Amino acid sequence: MAKPLSLFVFFLGLSLSLSAQQTFPTPRLATVDLRPAELQEYIGQGKPTVIAIWATWCQPCHAELDHLKSYLPKWQNEYGAQFLAISVDSRSMVSRIKPLVSRKGWKYDVLVDTNGKLQSMLGFRSIPQMYVLDGAGKVVREFSGYQPGREVEVDQLIQKLAAK
Repeated sequence: MAKPLSLFVFFLGLSLSLSAQQTFPTPRLATVDLRPAELQEYIGQGKPTVIAIWATWCQPCHAELDHLKSYLPKWQNEYGAQFLAISVDSRSMVSRIKPLVSRKGWKYDVLVDTNGKLQSMLGFRSIPQMYVLDGAGKVVREFSGYQPGREVEVDQLIQKLAAK
């Protein structure tokens, strides 16, 4: 019994480490004005990228984005890092995004995945989700849910990626 369990744990670890090096998918998304947007224009430009997946109705998402906003100037100015907030709100909720972003003072680039294509490609079932990508657009770290203080870990990761 111990042998099958150890093999399972080994292969699980192997699959997780392989998935952490996959290139982030780049389906066509939309701007908050519902104009087509190419995700590939935002990632894989030689600099680290942080992608936060959120929705207007998700309070933990708001908390995460609130805590990350103080790091944005440092990430952009010192490391050239890109930050992108991708909403999974339905088309009928998109009109709520701009007022919320403005009220919260979020200076993020915001795209929307109204048809759920990115969510389907990534396979997540809950939000918030956060992905840290290297300069080639490969997933280095994925976070599910929000935990206060995570922004410090993301900051350290951005510093390491920028130093490479």
